[in-house]
Order: sequence, then structure tokens, then C-alpha cells
Amino acid sequence: MKLIHHLLLLLACLVWLSACTGLTPQLQETPDVTEFPTFTGVPSPTIDWFPVTDTPTLIPTAISTPTPDQRPGLGELMLNDSFTDETHWQIVHNDDGNVEYGDQELTVAVSKPGGSLQSLRNTPVLDNFYLEITANPDLCRAADAYGLLLRVSSPLNFYRFSIDCNGQIKLERVNHGESFVLQDWMASGQVPTGSPLVLRLGVWAYSNVLRFFINDVYQFSAQDSVWKNGTIGVFAHSYEDTPLTVSFYDMQIKAIQGVTLPTATPPIKSSTPTRRPTATNRAP
Repeated sequence: MKLIHHLLLLLACLVWLSACTGLTPQLQETPDVTEFPTFTGVPSPTIDWFPVTDTPTLIPTAISTPTPDQRPGLGELMLNDSFTDETHWQIVHNDDGNVEYGDQELTVAVSKPGGSLQSLRNTPVLDNFYLEITANPDLCRAADAYGLLLRVSSPLNFYRFSIDCNGQIKLERVNHGESFVLQDWMASGQVPTGSPLVLRLGVWAYSNVLRFFINDVYQFSAQDSVWKNGTIGVFAHSYEDTPLTVSFYDMQIKAIQGVTLPTATPPIKSSTPTRRPTATNRAP
């Protein structure tokens, strides 16, 4: 009996287990994962944000030196000419034109084409000096020229500083009427072409050195030992077929003192000379 009872109990358990089997959830299978191929191209280069550079060669800092004083040793005022005393300058009236006094000025008016006029001051005789005078060309064209006569010993012996209406300047030594060029025609940034205009001319003369200025701007230097002293003068020369008129006024002359010039100093020039056209390359 007990055996039968156990068998029945075992059968009942089996039936119960079979019924419970239908309630057991089924595990879902994991889908296959798609594998993508690995990229095997050329790798990007590594960026060097701070590349090594060559060490630059250091250039020594230039030490600035002051511009040398081109007008050293200026002393006391020796002469202040307001052109009111009509006994000092030559008055001229001839076929080329006229030189005469105006209102505190001396006017050189050349009326003849190709004509030339000059006027010399009778005093003082100068050796070392600094001179300034104002020039006002009113009628002036192209190659027409005007300027200063320096260290004049006679009407045919002097230094001639010329300005023309092309905006150029020049220096000559005139010896017995024959001219020798010390500084050929060169352009000046201080001299506009044409007229009218007003220029303040300056000359520093010491021993055998002559230095020239226009409107307080240094132009060039020259060395020459032929004429050591003399008086001063002004001139104008016409190259064109129209009149040339230049007025000079407000002249001052100062002494030069305590200057020692270096030995054998070469001439100082501000730029390469610029020759005027051949057709007008004539000295007045």
C-alpha cells in the first residue's frame, strides 16, 4: 500500500511540474552584433604647436649721434643792413637793366634777354663771417639765376653762389672773369621752381671752408683757398626771353669765433650734383 501511495504521489508531482513548465518565460537570444571593419588608412600627423626655431642673430643696437653743427662759433652781430642807407650798394642803370633801392630793399631788374647785373657793397671787408639775406625773385623763369657774390676783391674776382628757377643751386670761383665750378648744379628741396617765392640764404665762411644754407637748411660745403677775404654783392642773370626781377633785403652778418677746423677735411656735399639741360648749362 505504501508503495502505491508513493508512486501516486510521484505521478502527481510530475503532472504538476509539466503544467508549470508552460508558465516558465523563455530567454530571448541575443542578436548578432554587426562588426564594422577597422580603418587602416594613413594616420594624421601629430601637430607640433611649438616647433623649435633657429636662434636669431642679435644685431647690435645702433647708437645715434647728434647731427654736427654746420654753423659753429657764431658770435656777435657785426652788421644789420635794412637797405635804407643808399650809400653802401652800387646803383646801376644800363642796357641790361637797373639796380636800385626800394622800400628797405635792393632790387635787381634785368630787362634784356641774356643780360646780367650785379651790385657790390663797399664795406665791410670780411674774412670769417656768417651772412643771412632774404631773396625774393618776382619775375623768374627756368634757367634764370640770381644769388650772392662772396669775398669780392674786384668786379671780376669772387665766389658766386647761384640759385636758378629750376630749383637748383651752384657754387663757382670767378677769377679775372673766368669761372671754375666748385659745386655743380644740384637740386635743392628748399627751392621750388618758378616764382614768386621768398628764400632766406645763409653762408658760413671760415678760413677755406664755405657752407651754404637755404631757409636754415644745410645744402652743401666746399673748400677753396684762392679768395680769403673781400666784400659782398648780389647779382641776377637772365637766360630767358622775359624780364628777371629779384629783390634782396634784411641782411645780417655775424662774426665767427673759436672754431678749429680739422686738417684736410674733404668737401661735404649733401647729394650727387644734378646737371641742368645742355641748352641752358651756362654760367652767368
